[in-house]
Amino acid sequence: MCGRVRSTLGADQVAAASGGAAWKNPDQYEPRYNASPGASLAVIRRAESGESTSDRVVETMRFGLVPSFTDPGAKVDFYRMFNARSETIAEKGVFSRLLQRRRGVVLINGFYEWAAERAGSSQVKQPYYLHLEGKGGGSEGDVLRCAALYDRWKGGTGGELVTVTIITVEASEPLRWLHDRMPAVLRTDADVTAWLEGSDDRPSSALRPYGEADMKWYPVTTRINRGDFEDPSCCERTRRAAEKDAGSVAKLFSAAAKRDSPARVKDEAAGEKETAGEKKRPGETPPAVTGSGGVKRAKPSPGGGGAQRSLHSFFKKS
Repeated sequence: MCGRVRSTLGADQVAAASGGAAWKNPDQYEPRYNASPGASLAVIRRAESGESTSDRVVETMRFGLVPSFTDPGAKVDFYRMFNARSETIAEKGVFSRLLQRRRGVVLINGFYEWAAERAGSSQVKQPYYLHLEGKGGGSEGDVLRCAALYDRWKGGTGGELVTVTIITVEASEPLRWLHDRMPAVLRTDADVTAWLEGSDDRPSSALRPYGEADMKWYPVTTRINRGDFEDPSCCERTRRAAEKDAGSVAKLFSAAAKRDSPARVKDEAAGEKETAGEKKRPGETPPAVTGSGGVKRAKPSPGGGGAQRSLHSFFKKS
């Protein structure tokens, strides 16, 4: 599901993505390359009566829905409802009550998903960054506008906390290898309008998988697996951990193949004969037969071919 996003939008990007809507509280927006539930997000919503001359407003909200009926003294948990499945939002009371009057559109740069991949003898949670490719390419692409629901809660301190949940749909065919869900991306202005202006308790037809060619993804550093890691490198392209491991193992076996090549084994065997033929001087121990690095070498097994060695024997010798 969509639980980690990049949210580093500038005021000009927010203005362009919202159609020039006024940003109510930009001072509460904290840009994050590795934003998890609890982080601040820019959200488009319909303007309330007397709030603006425009029909839309941008408001900074916290990621992870806290329902308005939550007990005033309750401990806030942003992780409980940071996503809402499009298929069930009309059935679950916590979400259906928001469909009529509290629809929003979350604005983000992109989001992260993870794939379990084999790296050597261990399994790695490999993160991928997904975004819309803009005209200039790269990760600084178009703003992702995602369908959402928001709510207002007055906590124990008396202040108002505004929170939002991102709606998810089934993953598009190109992304199913990575995850079975994805954010409900509202790609066109018509989609944004259809979602925001909806006033019934039924999901909009705008909530559908997005699988167009401008949705791009690539592997990023596993350091973002730590929720507290915050750095621009979070969304920079890198080699998969499995590829790095495969490359290192390949180098090890390449070195082993060179070291145990037939020609080298032949040369060392000749050296063994020459050493064995030397006369022992009084009080002197015959020198040990060594290969590269001064490690004692074992003779090639009969008919085995010096270049063929088991993984166990390779690591044992090394």
